[in-house]
Amino acid sequence: MKKLTALLIVISITSLVNAQNIKQTESQVHFFKVWNYVKYYHPAVAGGRINADTLFLQNISAVDQIKTTAEFNAFVTSFLDKLPKAENKKAQQGKAKLLTKNLDNKWFTSGRLFNRHNKNRLTTIFEHRYTDSTHHYIPDIRYSAEIPNEPEYPFAIKENIPYKFRMLTLAKIQGAVDYLFPHKYLMDKNFDSLLREKLPLAAACKTRQEHEAILLELVAAFDDTHAFKFIKQVKYREKIFRNSFFPPFKYAVFDDRIIITEIILPDYCAKADIKVGDAIVKVNGEPVTGLVNRTAKWLSASNRPTLRYYISDYIRNLVWQSDTKDFRLTVMRSGIESPKVVEFVYNLDTANVKRITDYINNTVKDKRTDRNLDILPGDIAYFKIGETFRFIETVPDDKAYSTVDSLLNIAARQKGIILDMRDYPDWGGFVFTLFKSFGRYPNRFADYFEINKKEIGTFILNNKYETYNHPDIKPDGGSYTGKVVIIVNPETLSMSEWNVMNLQCIFPQSITIGEQSAGADGDEKMLMLPGGYKMNFTGNAIFYTNGTTAQRKGVRIDKYMPSTPENLLNTTDYLLDEAIRLIKD
Repeated sequence: MKKLTALLIVISITSLVNAQNIKQTESQVHFFKVWNYVKYYHPAVAGGRINADTLFLQNISAVDQIKTTAEFNAFVTSFLDKLPKAENKKAQQGKAKLLTKNLDNKWFTSGRLFNRHNKNRLTTIFEHRYTDSTHHYIPDIRYSAEIPNEPEYPFAIKENIPYKFRMLTLAKIQGAVDYLFPHKYLMDKNFDSLLREKLPLAAACKTRQEHEAILLELVAAFDDTHAFKFIKQVKYREKIFRNSFFPPFKYAVFDDRIIITEIILPDYCAKADIKVGDAIVKVNGEPVTGLVNRTAKWLSASNRPTLRYYISDYIRNLVWQSDTKDFRLTVMRSGIESPKVVEFVYNLDTANVKRITDYINNTVKDKRTDRNLDILPGDIAYFKIGETFRFIETVPDDKAYSTVDSLLNIAARQKGIILDMRDYPDWGGFVFTLFKSFGRYPNRFADYFEINKKEIGTFILNNKYETYNHPDIKPDGGSYTGKVVIIVNPETLSMSEWNVMNLQCIFPQSITIGEQSAGADGDEKMLMLPGGYKMNFTGNAIFYTNGTTAQRKGVRIDKYMPSTPENLLNTTDYLLDEAIRLIKD
């Protein structure tokens, strides 16, 4: 009798679970999860025999009709039944060091949504997953940027993306977070929760502009400076940011104020009584803190200093949002706040846009073409990472390294060396030449984790020497005992951050100064989304050898010197001044 009662209870509970209603967003999110799981693990899909996108487009309409957990499980069973049986040899775990923090299958192994049958089916797919070195949706080469076999699906700019393709877009972004982005565990927001919030809006959006605003928020959630460039992909950027008007001054954005750093149009500024050093604390009645936070929801940046640095860029013009050219600014000067109405320049005002363009062009230095080494007063060799290709640009290839060797011989005789890393390298070989002249074998300065093709969603440590050093360049046995200062700031991004880590190893006596770097080390990946949107993000994970991550945190800094209103206004280059002082002292 007791056994019969227990059986009846189990049957009752099972019936109750199967009868539970399910929200449409839950069925959609979990279908996205199942689809991405199949895409990256099932041998027939991961191997390219079955097209993943076709699977999605053929089934999303059925998902939208699901009302109960029983219907959802029936759908999942039918969906998996249409796939060939996963008959790969059972996958074995290797002994290599893995980054596994992202991998989490609790979405189907825990909870009551998936019945036991479907849990077992999905587990079997994982156990017999695709493990070949050539994966249909993973680049063959670890540092290749473009993710293969992701169609563009072009649509006219004025055409809204069709519903099925909007859903496909969101599913692909979720797949990138779960399987391709090594730093999901560092994201501030739970992406699945954000996706649940945005799915009804994505389904209901009537215009391309609404769709793009949703994409901006989803991509911003990566908290990855590599993904910042997604704003360039957005066709309705000007309407979303409402940034058709440019200020008559240059500026620097801080968390609670915007500092005016240069006057571009003196007549405009004189009319409004705007001066260099003025601190704007409100824009059109909105405190700057709120304005920055509101703008940040559309922008992906690994850390706050990088976000502020990027929205301080005059050309991007991301912080000035209005539908009219007259901005109401609350300005603080000498501790006193006063309201001012400042006329901005409409981007179709040809004459004044030319004045602004001429001013900007006149402040940009011409690209250097000479091969001279910069020696600063005090016997200090000065290298800028964005101006090293000039050393070899006109030199025959077979003499490139010997040419730089001669310059480094001169640098070696100086009291100090400054390595200014506030730019992207214009020549990838420069740091190799420093290793050749001053480095020591084996020069293992980082731990590089790449996509683990035997278990997509995890990342495997690459121990190959050539991952960290040029295979054909060996150290000469030389050394440098003078002072070395490395300068960094948010412009120190990706390869620049990788190079800084290398330089810190080549010159163990070096002092790194500056502001937090961009926090997006590791090779960049690019996923094509429907509508021709290119979504970039960090695709490999980089750590110092002591386990400290470079993602979001940036490179190690010995003397942190953040940008402040005072050092921006009172010096030409406060970080270079400090580097020189450190060497002279």
